[in-house]
Amino acid sequence: MEIPEGFKKNLLSELEFTIKKMKEESDVSRKLYFFTATYGAIGRVMRYYPNNELTMAHAILNICYNQLNDRINRLKAGDVVIQLPKNWSEQLIDYVSELKKAIQENRSTYPTLEKIIEVGYLASGAGYYSNQYINYLESLQSGREE
Repeated sequence: MEIPEGFKKNLLSELEFTIKKMKEESDVSRKLYFFTATYGAIGRVMRYYPNNELTMAHAILNICYNQLNDRINRLKAGDVVIQLPKNWSEQLIDYVSELKKAIQENRSTYPTLEKIIEVGYLASGAGYYSNQYINYLESLQSGREE
């Protein structure tokens, strides 16, 4: 994705700060709060440089946040049927780092956005069920029914 240099510099700086804060934070709600800066920073660039890839990135990051935030709030309220995806915060940090690198190198962000949306999807009821079902099918194929 190519972005004018001034906008790109600001965006990369914000993504770097976001990554740093997410790594430092131990509280899941606060970690997720800092993740919101990803789509906030992209939204700021979009105001002055509309671009389809930026629009897609903004939407996917926002959807991922909403899915994870909903799951965290449900867990806090006592709904523990569906857990957060395993290593979700480490994955998000890695994927935001990948996103930053793709922007820095003027490469497509779509492969990384696919990974990010999967983290959000796995926090949903449908995503959790699908993951459990796929694991079940794989266990049948390997002969170790669970």
